[in-house]
Amino acid sequence: MAAEPVHRTHLVPQSTPADVYAVVVDFPAYPRLFSEFTKVRVIETAGNRQRVEFNVQVVMAARYVLDLVCDPSALTVDWTFVEGNIISDSRGSWRFTAQTGGTRIDYSAALEVNAPLPGFVLRKISNAIVSASLPAMFTSITREVAARKR
Repeated sequence: MAAEPVHRTHLVPQSTPADVYAVVVDFPAYPRLFSEFTKVRVIETAGNRQRVEFNVQVVMAARYVLDLVCDPSALTVDWTFVEGNIISDSRGSWRFTAQTGGTRIDYSAALEVNAPLPGFVLRKISNAIVSASLPAMFTSITREVAARKR
């Protein structure tokens, strides 16, 4: 059973959508920006699609690969799952919109975890991982956008 996506919005003050987009698509910087990412590697780039391998340490270590379609003209990012261990599916999107005072991020993500636990427990873990990491992720993005403007 597919996980229901988690939707969140966040305002990055004193920024343009392009400023925020540039941080989000800087995948090699993720281990520096987000503490749960231990290693990130761009495997392949073909047009607007990047295949990226992510290694994370949240509840347990996990590795997964996503295809991310990054559209710099529309300032959008959409991703689909390719492969992984522990993580068995992930899909989602980023949208960046100019708003008074900064840029609004619209983030949507669904995550499936495959571990030897009952399904209802896995869904709770998946939703908790996505939901719990979002405030810190948004804080890191805001901080990095400000730092790159200096």
